[in-house]
Amino acid sequence: MMYDSEKKLLEEFSDGRESAFQHIFHRYYARICYFATHFVSNSQDAEDIAEESFIKLWGGSRSFENLTHLKASLYQIARRVGINHQLAENRRAGRVNRYVAEQDEFQQGQDNTIIYSETMAQLQVALNLLPDKAQQIIRLTYLDGKTNQEVADEMGIALQTVKNQKLRALALLRKHLHKESFLLLLMGAFVLEKI
Repeated sequence: MMYDSEKKLLEEFSDGRESAFQHIFHRYYARICYFATHFVSNSQDAEDIAEESFIKLWGGSRSFENLTHLKASLYQIARRVGINHQLAENRRAGRVNRYVAEQDEFQQGQDNTIIYSETMAQLQVALNLLPDKAQQIIRLTYLDGKTNQEVADEMGIALQTVKNQKLRALALLRKHLHKESFLLLLMGAFVLEKI
């Protein structure tokens, strides 16, 4: 239906006539879509914002002084819908980013656990190759963090014997361990559990 009178269009719109709504929709839809592109990055989302804006216009108060008032209200509605769309998109992106970060952190933690487990297994195999006394000295000094003197006192042997056994054991371990694993052992980075 064509409207040659602004007053008649607004009266019928106010009365809830679909023909008046369709006329307003067709008259302003392209403008509202263009306006909505300032809130979103693609035309489909802009169209969704425009359609939602018209639905809100139709569902709200339909009493307007003139078409300029109606158009201003429609732009205001589209602005609120666009901002709400942006906020929802930002929240969604934030959730996705948090999820990705958590997955990366989990994966990194899992990778570190695998590396630690493999290194510990390698260390356990290498320690089992040592003579009993040398194995005990390495465990007490490097894995339990005791001093040479504490180990000597605990084992009831001379301090020099601890030092000599330790040097021989380290020479054997160096042959059986990867360089990184050997360095971690020397730094006391392991807490060895009985496997």
